[in-house]
Amino acid sequence: MKNLSTIFCFSFFILISLISLNASSLKVNKGLMDYQVLQANEDNVNYSIEVSGECAGNGTVELRVLGIGYEIIPWKEIAKAENGKWRGTVEGIPLGGPYKIDLRLRGDNDEVIETASIYEVLVGDIWILAGQSNMQGVGNLTDTSEPHPLVHVYSMAYRWQIAKDPLHILEESPDVVHSGNISEEERAKKIREAYNRLKGAGLGLPFAVEMVERTGRPIGLIASAHGGTSMTQWDPDLKDKGGESLYGSMFKQVMSAGGKVKGVLWYQGESDASKDSQPLYKERMKKLVSAIRRDFGNLNLPFYYVQIGRFVVDNPDPTYWNKLQNDQLELEKELAPGGMVASIDLPLDDLIHIGTDGLKILGYRLANLVEKDLFGAKYDLGPRCVNAERIQSPYGPQVKVTFSNVNGRLLSEGRPAGFSISATPDGPSLPIIYKITFSEGEKNVVYLWITKMPEQAFLWYGRGFDPYCNIVDEAKMAIPVFGPMPVP
Repeated sequence: MKNLSTIFCFSFFILISLISLNASSLKVNKGLMDYQVLQANEDNVNYSIEVSGECAGNGTVELRVLGIGYEIIPWKEIAKAENGKWRGTVEGIPLGGPYKIDLRLRGDNDEVIETASIYEVLVGDIWILAGQSNMQGVGNLTDTSEPHPLVHVYSMAYRWQIAKDPLHILEESPDVVHSGNISEEERAKKIREAYNRLKGAGLGLPFAVEMVERTGRPIGLIASAHGGTSMTQWDPDLKDKGGESLYGSMFKQVMSAGGKVKGVLWYQGESDASKDSQPLYKERMKKLVSAIRRDFGNLNLPFYYVQIGRFVVDNPDPTYWNKLQNDQLELEKELAPGGMVASIDLPLDDLIHIGTDGLKILGYRLANLVEKDLFGAKYDLGPRCVNAERIQSPYGPQVKVTFSNVNGRLLSEGRPAGFSISATPDGPSLPIIYKITFSEGEKNVVYLWITKMPEQAFLWYGRGFDPYCNIVDEAKMAIPVFGPMPVP
């Protein structure tokens, strides 16, 4: 009984202390919040960030940073409080975490008047997730990637939290471009419904967990994608509309999250694969990427994106779908630094959305490129077709297809598939390929065995809305859709 009484008295004391502390605590209104990720600079400490708030009196605002069981930064002055307001900067927090950040207000007599604490802060790399539904995430919420303590997300509610699928809840956004112009009561209802959906897995969490496991660096994600959206809706000229435009909302989120990011992950294009929009796609993409780099203060900000994949649709003409896929492939060099990964070989969870297992593979592929470019890993870009030539073998005519940027060798699960040949650039695919094999000695070569070569020949990979493609390299990087490529 004595022990129980002691525990009760101690718990009561703690409770009263917490109530008393909250009643007179400092307020941090801007710059820091629980679960925040701060972008690390080239010296692997956080970029200087402005922090401001309110307090009851005048004096000196001090800050310290605590790790798990040890002090990272001892108490130091960051601001002077006057007339109930204070503003200062926080800098020098090393890569890592989670950290607890304590703040206190000292009065003129050196007495601590008020205190506040921010919990679970990380310093690492922040990535923007943008585009349409395949980035928003429509994978089935089964066998999703597990949350990781070093992966946080800046949600559409403008709040940092542990990252868990679904990352994008449009209804939570205060920006009408995402949540619509509806009443708060209706919005609250839609938010409750959103958390009961069966779909919502995306590639952001698998990518982030993969990067943490490879580099040890904490990751922050900014969730700003919106399904069904076109390049005109992402027009950076609409930035000044703020939360009424997709670009303006994304810009607001980044600025609210500290204004510094490591790079951008983009997955969009399905809405622009039409007769009117596809011819304008490349210029619109270049304009978007230039604006992002300008507005976020880094003209070399890495931009990584996914080539659109399959679409199971009752439409006999995939011309503009394939043209847009080619646009995305051709943009790769023009949009550097960054790169593109293919998705044409991945399974779907509905008619157009990459499934949960495929999204994990996309996250892995994007991590390959990021680790190669930013952390010196020995990955290559993935297979890119550089040449197709006619040859005559003892068994008959063949087309030798050569690739660059292959990791290891080309391979497939089951019979390799995905190639086709036409006699004109826009003509039908000819039923002339009866066998596809890999070269024993040339790890970057595929041989197409054909019945008869037309006088003119054009090579495709992944032609159509819903082709079957399965060729990858040893780093799981897939051949992207391409064609028509002349076969001289």
